Amino acid sequence: MTQITLPAVVVGGLLDGINPCAFSVLLSFVAVILASVTVTGASPRVWRIGGIYVLGMFLTYLLLGLGLIGVIGWVVRMHLAVRLIAVVVVALGTWTVKDALLPGVGPALAMPKASYGLVRRAMAWSGPWGALGAGVLVGMCAVPCSGALYVGVLALIASAPLAAKLGWLVLYNVMFIAPLLALLALAANRRSLNRVAHWTIHRRAATKLVMGGATVLLGFAILLTA
Repeated sequence: MTQITLPAVVVGGLLDGINPCAFSVLLSFVAVILASVTVTGASPRVWRIGGIYVLGMFLTYLLLGLGLIGVIGWVVRMHLAVRLIAVVVVALGTWTVKDALLPGVGPALAMPKASYGLVRRAMAWSGPWGALGAGVLVGMCAVPCSGALYVGVLALIASAPLAAKLGWLVLYNVMFIAPLLALLALAANRRSLNRVAHWTIHRRAATKLVMGGATVLLGFAILLTA
């Protein structure tokens, strides 16, 4: 079984954090906040509300990881089961690459359409609880966007001792929110928001391609060494 390494956790978390689902909702939040406050009061409110949204995603993803790692820890003790996990990771990574290169062919790995209405209702609260609710919802519903990468890294973490598992899991999730915090810093200014949104929208396919490719490679690494 491939051993967990620092680069695998750091790079995996960063790639997971650039998923388009989380980015688009955060940019929408920032746009709503900037439209409703004065210039002088914009930045603190953006950081407060946006930060709570990111915190909601962090806690949700961390709790999902804690739940999944218990199941995966039991599975990795079965040689065949580890290979099956690796095959699923490769298949989902290939699906993500397909979504990037052939977006109109077949179903796409994305947030369920039904969840968008829930996220919009949470955003309409426009306060801390709305931001937290949106973060939790996106954290749960964004799993189809990049969940295969998370499962692949969790399969590696599962073989580590208990204390190390928790450390690796927290580190992964810190890396997961790092791109969101960087995006929040860039978008917290009215002048830069449109540029950031334009840049993000026009690179959705490239982002999916990188995430899908990394997921496929991780799956093959597990498959070849299981």
